Amino acid sequence: MMTEDISEFIRDKDIEYTFYGKDGEVLSEEVAHACAYILSGEGSEFYYVKVYRSELFDPEGIDANKISSVHTKFSKVSKETFDFYLNYLTNKERNQFTWAKRGMINV
Repeated sequence: MMTEDISEFIRDKDIEYTFYGKDGEVLSEEVAHACAYILSGEGSEFYYVKVYRSELFDPEGIDANKISSVHTKFSKVSKETFDFYLNYLTNKERNQFTWAKRGMINV
């Protein structure tokens, strides 16, 4: 059995999460009503938005009360799609939401 010290090969990952609520505000921690988040660490960023039944979640739409449903999940998207969605959350401009939905199709 090997008992060599491998600690020099193991690095702690510096990962940071930034969560956004239904109005585009930054949340202090992950909560069920988060609509998007950024995962950043080791020189790269990944963008995630909430989806409900495979469609981009609309906190102002008919399914707004489903924000913490078990059928919601986060899906990885491009920075451009994330920016459109965050602009929609902040400004409530429907065209931003439409562009974000179209961006998810092309990911």
